[in-house]
Amino acid sequence: MDTIAQICEQLGSADQTKAFQARRALAVKATAAAAPGKEAERTAFAAELAGCLVAKAEAKDDKEKKEPLPRYTAAARNEICRSLAEVAGDAEVPALVQTLADFDVREMARFALTRIPTPAAGAALAEASQKLVGVEFRVGVVNALSRRSDAGALAAIKQAAGDSSTDVRLAAAEALAQQVDPAGDAVIVQIGKELGPANPRASKRTDVARLRLAGTLAKAGQKDAARGIYQALASDGADEAQKKAAKTALEHLG
Repeated sequence: MDTIAQICEQLGSADQTKAFQARRALAVKATAAAAPGKEAERTAFAAELAGCLVAKAEAKDDKEKKEPLPRYTAAARNEICRSLAEVAGDAEVPALVQTLADFDVREMARFALTRIPTPAAGAALAEASQKLVGVEFRVGVVNALSRRSDAGALAAIKQAAGDSSTDVRLAAAEALAQQVDPAGDAVIVQIGKELGPANPRASKRTDVARLRLAGTLAKAGQKDAARGIYQALASDGADEAQKKAAKTALEHLG
């Protein structure tokens, strides 16, 4: 199993020993390519992996025109995405975006995009949060966006705050709590107002999100903004636990 293509072929083997050996071989190659000072090796390895990820099987000689199938199994493509998470850059983002449409592999494609620290990867996640189906998947994408600090991620999170799904909206509230953006508080409050009356759990989650946002702002040096949120929580309709937490935070904030 010297070539990447051969390894990818074995990743989908029904023989579990062969599949395990292929996973180990791919992991070793990924670790070596990701090592400092190996930029050329990383670039070449990532490009080859991306090619394998979207490779199609050879068309059969028949009269029916069918959509070409992936060359490698879903299990193999998931492992390819796992390795791309270690070595991929902007050049590999299009292959991962294409894979987001594959229900068998899209979670690992999201996983890989989350770990690529470039604007292109962030933009791909932002677009996925708006266009792709599946509440659980979109919640995962919003969670991934919460770890990014670029303007595109913040805009996508705020758009998700108006999603038709309660779960996605609550994920957006919790994602905003991790962004250094005082304006996010108003968005979280709105989510709580709209969901809270019929869903006490949602109300509590948005209050907790506000507390976390205040903590994020305080840590970033925006103490006045943080103080305003804590004061609002300490005096409004938050439950006693959140009020107490806000009052304690105010004392420590000074």
